[in-house]
Amino acid sequence: MNRAALAALLVACACRSVDEDHDAQVARYRFALDAGLSEDAGESVPATLDARAAMLLANERNERLDIEGEAYLRALNARRRAAAGWLPRFDLTPSYFLRDAGPGADNGIDLPLVATYDLNPQSVENEQLRARFESRRRLALLYAAQDALLIDVARTHFAVLQAERSRAVLEGSLRLQEARVQDVRARNEVGVARPLDVALSESSLVDARVALINTERNTLNGRSLLAFLTGARLEEVALSRELALGEEVRTVEELEALALARRPDYVAIADEIEAAGRAIEVAKAQWWPSLRVDLAGFLARDSQPSDVDWTGLFRVSLPLFEGGRIRADILDAFSFLREAKLRQSLLARSIRRDVEVAHTNLRTGVDRVAALRQQLAAADEAFAQAEALYDAGLATNLERVTAQDQRLRTALSLENAELDLGIFRLDLLRVAGTLHAWLGLARPSAPEADDAEAR
Repeated sequence: MNRAALAALLVACACRSVDEDHDAQVARYRFALDAGLSEDAGESVPATLDARAAMLLANERNERLDIEGEAYLRALNARRRAAAGWLPRFDLTPSYFLRDAGPGADNGIDLPLVATYDLNPQSVENEQLRARFESRRRLALLYAAQDALLIDVARTHFAVLQAERSRAVLEGSLRLQEARVQDVRARNEVGVARPLDVALSESSLVDARVALINTERNTLNGRSLLAFLTGARLEEVALSRELALGEEVRTVEELEALALARRPDYVAIADEIEAAGRAIEVAKAQWWPSLRVDLAGFLARDSQPSDVDWTGLFRVSLPLFEGGRIRADILDAFSFLREAKLRQSLLARSIRRDVEVAHTNLRTGVDRVAALRQQLAAADEAFAQAEALYDAGLATNLERVTAQDQRLRTALSLENAELDLGIFRLDLLRVAGTLHAWLGLARPSAPEADDAEAR
């Protein structure tokens, strides 16, 4: 094989392309999002959809999580890139040269293999640590985005249930009031009821129709939003209010401590502080000398002098007139660290407030449901008495309509309060950082093998 063929072969080998396995890359962040769940979780739409099933659908199908997952993959790639900073670089740089015609002036080929090692140990080490904390931060942000999506789905699910329950109550009330209007009109024709009774009944009927129209609009819009969040068609799917959650017995202080330990957004800001600290060391490392080694070995050489098999160059670089720029980089790094600490303090206070509000909402929600049940029992009794008195001619139609309206409003309030209670329970899990555990998610930490893999 002549030298030209050898050069072509080496260039072809050096320039070969490696196709990335995209499915394997996606599987890296999908493993983090789906760990702990069964393989078929969220793949199919059940006939009856409860809040947990809706959240699993969104976890499997919503692109928001995949977008955050790609950011996490880039952080892992940056971690590998930082780890590769310890390694030398090898380049094959074949060249073919032409010379003027003359005695002994032939064309030729040089095949140098060049090894370059450019190293600032202090900078590379701290950049590697910074990239490690940054990958952990991106994973925590991925989990935070997952929590935000899951609670959005749960809230929308219960909002649709509220609208559908209200529609069912209003449809029953509308049929009842239509019958009442016909009855009052008949009584008015025979002189038993007054025209005022007819007008009041008709007004109540129109109010019920308007309320039903608004409720139907809310139902359609809510189902559309739920379908958007879950990535599934839910027009014909029945929604269930089932929610397997026990009573919350932990105190506010216990929930606050749990939230500060497990909330992914708080974990992310802690990793950001660590990464900012490493960035300061990277900036300071610019004061350190850098070592550069260039070695070139010739696999073939036709250029002069042709008897040289290798060359080497060793250089040490010291910054002399870079003080202003390096100092500015260090001051910026300290500023980012202070900013991260301030945001951590603000987030900690926000978490404490979130826990207090969620705990208060749950406690008062339980009391509100109990009170509304008592109020509904009283409203049922009042309506029954008004109905009996009206049939006996001892009460006016206004009293009967008023009792009926009060019963309707109380029934709707109780339905909404019971569904709000489910949201309050899930929201308390979210602010405490345990919503994923209730759903069955394991949430593994960032892999530690990426540095070794890069090397």
